[in-house]
Amino acid sequence: MFTKRLLTGSCLAACITGLSLFAAACGTPNRLAETKTLTADTASQASKLAADAKKSLTAGKAHAESLPDIMNPPSTPDSPLNAQPPKSASRTNSHINPPDVLIDVGHGGIDGGAVHGDLLEKDINLAVAKQTYQLLTTAGYRVVLNRDKDYALSDDNKWLNNRSRHIRDLAQRMQMANDLKPKLLISLHVNSSFSRSKKGPYVLHQNNAGSLFLATQIQERLNAISGTRHLPILGKTYYLLKRAQSPSVIVEIGFITNAEDRARMTSDEGRQKIAAAIRDAVAAYIAHVDLGPGPGGSSQNKDSAPAK
Repeated sequence: MFTKRLLTGSCLAACITGLSLFAAACGTPNRLAETKTLTADTASQASKLAADAKKSLTAGKAHAESLPDIMNPPSTPDSPLNAQPPKSASRTNSHINPPDVLIDVGHGGIDGGAVHGDLLEKDINLAVAKQTYQLLTTAGYRVVLNRDKDYALSDDNKWLNNRSRHIRDLAQRMQMANDLKPKLLISLHVNSSFSRSKKGPYVLHQNNAGSLFLATQIQERLNAISGTRHLPILGKTYYLLKRAQSPSVIVEIGFITNAEDRARMTSDEGRQKIAAAIRDAVAAYIAHVDLGPGPGGSSQNKDSAPAK
């Protein structure tokens, strides 16, 4: 579900002095469980969507084909969600190269997210995020998590004078994402439904070709693990996707209310498969966008190459 939190991985933490991890979140709690059932030909649709996204990305065009979006109340221009922090609130080091990946770890602290018995979404998100971080850094990418423990990011927000913890959390996430300027942002969540038969991953994307291309790479790989045929969804009303400046996606890795998904998300082996799928999708995205193989991109972007 979508109230996000991000944590700094130890790799970049050594390079960023006093980094107070901010991050962008998505909006109000989502219910992708209520999206419409897809038709039998969605596998071919997904493949076509991925191919179209790649063409659009190369041409610099946005391609926003998706399932119907989930509606959330839009914020007004004077809404506290649109507030900007003072320059002094940013504590990132401008001399540090931007990370390749910023992982937004959903929920945390007082905000447990979706619940099934004594199982909390926030704990699943953190476990998957840590395993994804490990695989990505092992592959040579620079990665930042916005939280590596169980705490609420709203506690880090000392600059926004608003009584709503949720609003402070959203603003903190957004500010971190836009300060660090990662090549891409992945926000991890777990879904929930009244129907126990609802299963599988859903990936929400921004209304631009880069985000859609990333979403299709992740969606197809997670579909292969879960045996589903879901398509990426245009999440145009979500706070994180509306305001994050880097190509961003929200990944609902499975349903906490489905026994099969739950078993996968709570086993080390299952989470490792999920993390590997995300790693491979990131590799495909960065290789395509940077027009060069491997972490860090081509030789034309030497400053972004990972430290050896």
